[in-house]
Amino acid sequence: MRRLVWCAMAMVLAGCNVREAFTAHADESARAGTLELPAERLGALLAGGKNVQLNRETADFVANIWVDYALFAQRVAKGDSLTDSATVAQAMWPQLTEMRASHWHDSLMSQRSTLSPEMTDAMYNGKDVRLFQHILLNFKPNATPEEKAGARRRGEDVLSRARKGESFAKLASQFSGDPGSKGEGGYLPPSPRGRWVPAFDSAGWSLPPGGITGLVESPFGFHIIRRPPLDEVRGQFETFQKQDLAQRLDSVYLDSLATGNGMKLSTEAPASMRAALQDPERMSKSKKAIVDYKGGSLTQRDFLRWVAALPPQITGQLKAAPDSALERFAKILTTNVLLVRQADSAGVTITPEEWGSVNQYYRFAVDSLRSEMDLSSGAFADPSSSDADRVKAASMKLDAYLDEVVAGRKRLRPLPLTLGQVLRDESKWSISDAGINRALEVARSKQTKDSTGAAQGQPKVQVMPAPGGPPVQGGTAPPAPAAPR
Repeated sequence: MRRLVWCAMAMVLAGCNVREAFTAHADESARAGTLELPAERLGALLAGGKNVQLNRETADFVANIWVDYALFAQRVAKGDSLTDSATVAQAMWPQLTEMRASHWHDSLMSQRSTLSPEMTDAMYNGKDVRLFQHILLNFKPNATPEEKAGARRRGEDVLSRARKGESFAKLASQFSGDPGSKGEGGYLPPSPRGRWVPAFDSAGWSLPPGGITGLVESPFGFHIIRRPPLDEVRGQFETFQKQDLAQRLDSVYLDSLATGNGMKLSTEAPASMRAALQDPERMSKSKKAIVDYKGGSLTQRDFLRWVAALPPQITGQLKAAPDSALERFAKILTTNVLLVRQADSAGVTITPEEWGSVNQYYRFAVDSLRSEMDLSSGAFADPSSSDADRVKAASMKLDAYLDEVVAGRKRLRPLPLTLGQVLRDESKWSISDAGINRALEVARSKQTKDSTGAAQGQPKVQVMPAPGGPPVQGGTAPPAPAAPR
């Protein structure tokens, strides 16, 4: 007992990784609940995949997948449907919070982005933005003089017809070689100067409303450019103007959030973020501040919670990002936290229809994964089976499922958004550095000669996409919304 106390004290003083001290067993790569992932098993999974580079990043990726799916299988085996409202709200907090934040943001922008006809007139007649139509008579970059001459003759014929009053839109749909605008009557999106190639910009910017250029040569071919009168394109121009105004107001608003709340980045922010990414298990409860603001802070725990809600490839990008990129990322996360805090203060909620949609997606994802892993037959269907028998059966089902995924016969269906993190927060789990290293040794010994040229990256498995865009909130999980009546 005295030795154990002394060891714990030494680890605290030295900043020792407790996880490593108690899970540094080379024969075990990971543990989830009562299940373990032997290093030999992980090594076999790594060696069995196609186009896999056997490195630490790949091994960590597979081990973490195993932890999430092992925890999921055990909960299902014990009769937990994982579909109660509280679990749905915790697992789907990124999407639910994005909805609330979007409602608040949209309400603010709608109040501020009112346009008058005079404002549209001023922008259309100004020097900053133009809306054009064009017809492209294209030729190849290596076109012969004869081919270019042929394109010019076709262009002169179309130009003559346009100047005689034929519909420019109809001529564009019939003759233009630009697939992006041909089906739109030749209309290009309103754009600032410099968006198009120099020859196009120079000729187009000199046009009065209703004017048509002669043939304008660019590397793409011969263009005929028209500047339609405002009355003809007012609707398109107003849509662009509203979007432009909203973006400008949005930038001002978000900047004011940061300034008004005294956002201050820690001098150790990049190092703290990297430390959290390198050891998420140990840092998952850390309250060390990355960014401070009035009334709170973005901690390492909050940062990791965000990362868990983002696509896996983002984690790899963050690990390799320079300090400046990490600092920008931290500021964006904190600004979003402040945005949601304002939404909460204003009492913004999601609608019953939105909750129903999120709940439906979640249940479908859970049911699909349960079916894909076959967690409903055998011991699961026998009401007399003990929890131990069910968990044993779940372990066998998990092994069979991962073998099928590695062999390419099944797709890896992801858990709904952050359900994996919810399961980890409520269960015991660990990943052993020594066990990961041992698994890599096993995999390399099993790797056949024709696999030495495998591409870098994670195991080549098909993953079903998660819904929605990136989340817009960190901090604490939102309360479970009331189910629609």
